[in-house]
Amino acid sequence: MAMDAARKEALKMEALGITNYNRPYVCDICGGMMIFKGCGEYQCEDCHTKGYDDYGKVRNYIEQHAGANSAEIESKTGVSQKSIRQMLKESKLEITSDSVAFMKCEFCGENIRSGRFCQKCEVTYHREKEKQMKEKMKGFGLENEEERRERQKGEKRFLREE
Repeated sequence: MAMDAARKEALKMEALGITNYNRPYVCDICGGMMIFKGCGEYQCEDCHTKGYDDYGKVRNYIEQHAGANSAEIESKTGVSQKSIRQMLKESKLEITSDSVAFMKCEFCGENIRSGRFCQKCEVTYHREKEKQMKEKMKGFGLENEEERRERQKGEKRFLREE
């Protein structure tokens, strides 16, 4: 039963685009709470044992084995290639400039080293998102000053009750 709940929670997190990268919450040695130290590293508050989430494992492996590919990283760290690709898409990792393998921009297909879009498409994507948000927020006081004045021209905002 508990496994079903854990699986449902994992699917929910995946659907929302939230990745936890197997974060260690409890120390394997003493059962103490693991505190985040940065760059995927955690330390037990009781016995000071270090632990790593998936990002920390991958980062440490790449620092020691520059130029490793995702299949090699997966076999040595136990972190799935899917998680490694997600880290690349989130720009947590970057493909080296001398690599023969690249990712593709989701819009134009240009070769990129990390993220989802090339620089040109990223600017276009964010401008489009900004336009969509402004369109959604019309009527909530976020239109520009000219539109606001035109909309309120000749209108009384408050009426007195007599």
